[in-house]
Amino acid sequence: MNGMDRRQVQRQFSASSETYDGYADVQKRVARKVAALVQSDGPSHGRFLEIGTGTGYLSELLTRSNPQLRPMVSDLAHAMTRIARQRLPGAWAVDLDAAALPVVSERLPLICSASVYQWVGNLGMAFAECLRVLQREGVFIFALFGNRTLWELKDCYREALVMEGHTEPDYLLALPSRASVETSLREGGFEILQVWEEDECEKHVTVADLLRSLKGVGAHNASLRRPRGLASRRVMHRLTDSYDRRFSTGGMLSATYHVIYGVARKT
Repeated sequence: MNGMDRRQVQRQFSASSETYDGYADVQKRVARKVAALVQSDGPSHGRFLEIGTGTGYLSELLTRSNPQLRPMVSDLAHAMTRIARQRLPGAWAVDLDAAALPVVSERLPLICSASVYQWVGNLGMAFAECLRVLQREGVFIFALFGNRTLWELKDCYREALVMEGHTEPDYLLALPSRASVETSLREGGFEILQVWEEDECEKHVTVADLLRSLKGVGAHNASLRRPRGLASRRVMHRLTDSYDRRFSTGGMLSATYHVIYGVARKT
């Protein structure tokens, strides 16, 4: 993976804290599936940690369906943590980095997360931190966006670069594959109970609408090697033409999100 710019991730999600809920349709679908996994495979009571809570939607789902679960919500972006704290008045709230959890070892029965770990540069290190703070037999339930996410947009962008004579790398952030997620869980010390992948599809009228949606949820390129701006005006024009030509059905453009789900246990 390209190196992750942690400060850029922090800035972009803080900036999108007020618009996130209005654009996060796919993220909310994923959160609902993670909540269902917690209901079926997680503990029925006790303190749990949600990593990368965003505006607190997942923790709200969990505590609404099971008031005996007590949330500790956290995010790298302070503005997100603040909004989640307002949404969940009884929750503990803390700003934290997923790769360095400020939690006592062997403290929690459950850690959960939705649509976050694609923004973590070292999955093995981050998963090892989850293992450290979980109790024996504690459960880690998560979903993240995998390497086929937005493949239509990425393909059209790369095609546009070639057509404009660009020979340098595209510098897009590389997202994890299912195999790398499984490897990172094992390296982190987990017993893997389930790992699988699904696609979620979003529809947009125009490429501009898609890009506006990505900006609304804070999803910018956070590679340390990224150039300034996404592309030149000519590249963007070619990208839009390519996307319209290749992926328009019934006047709508498809955008695919590749979601990798995992359930793992500390033995």
